[in-house]
Amino acid sequence: MSNFEDINPLRSALNQLKDDDLIAALFLMEMDSELGNFRSFHRELDRNVMRAFIQKINTIKELSEIRQIIIHYYSAQSWRFIDDYLDQIYCLINRLNNRGKNLSKHKLDPRLLAFALNYYVADSRRWDRSINDINNGFFRLLFIIYCHPEYSQRSRELDIIEERYSSLINKHLVHFVKSDTVDFYRWAKNYMDSDDKYRSTIYTPITDEEYRTTVNIIFDRLFDENEDIYSALKDKMSNAWYQKTYRKKNKGKKAHHYALPKIALESLRILSFKWNMTQEKVIERLINERYIKECSDPNSGDSLY
Repeated sequence: MSNFEDINPLRSALNQLKDDDLIAALFLMEMDSELGNFRSFHRELDRNVMRAFIQKINTIKELSEIRQIIIHYYSAQSWRFIDDYLDQIYCLINRLNNRGKNLSKHKLDPRLLAFALNYYVADSRRWDRSINDINNGFFRLLFIIYCHPEYSQRSRELDIIEERYSSLINKHLVHFVKSDTVDFYRWAKNYMDSDDKYRSTIYTPITDEEYRTTVNIIFDRLFDENEDIYSALKDKMSNAWYQKTYRKKNKGKKAHHYALPKIALESLRILSFKWNMTQEKVIERLINERYIKECSDPNSGDSLY
């Protein structure tokens, strides 16, 4: 039988796999190439296999491209190697414990995807840092749940992650409700980049929406890991942003200080709370309202004095 005829069954077997399955198929191919066997699949992550796998996975944009990579490799191999690999592919579906999971939400929601990846990194005692070198976050998740020696065997993990994420989103759909602006998110990313403990420099947002998503992703992780650290940083950044915007708004304005009776100060505080504005803005609003009512022409708006 010619090599072309040997490849046809492999081509057919690969076409029967879902695109998500191809991550594991590619990893098996690299084990065959580097080790000459498949014995360590789901047992350990060989350094040479990981290096070769990551080099290839980082060259593709779509998972479907993996089929051609595998066909190209085995087209140059003898039928014995092709048959051995085919046996692995035929068994693959039954070996992927997480195969039945719906991962469409992880693919479409970057916050859920990042939350899942952060969960695995923080929880695993057998984490291999080279996994972080897989550029595409969704491909990285597929590798973890299909090929990692520990997590490929645990089917409940994704359910736990989704439950925790759902609870978080119910509490914090947006972490900075009062500062939900493009300017704030760009400033916030730069603010956190100055301190390594927030691990914000691993994210490289470009668009306005990516900046917004990135800041929320970082605070999702902080909230999940330690609510005290989360609250402290959130308050610190909120205060810093308030001071920054306050100085910008009042640049060029002359400060005035007036001594007010205790009752008047308490009234000012209550109005500030009710109207959700600073005390300076309350005073400005009250003055403008009284001026319009008592000191300006109702028709022209010109001053009467």
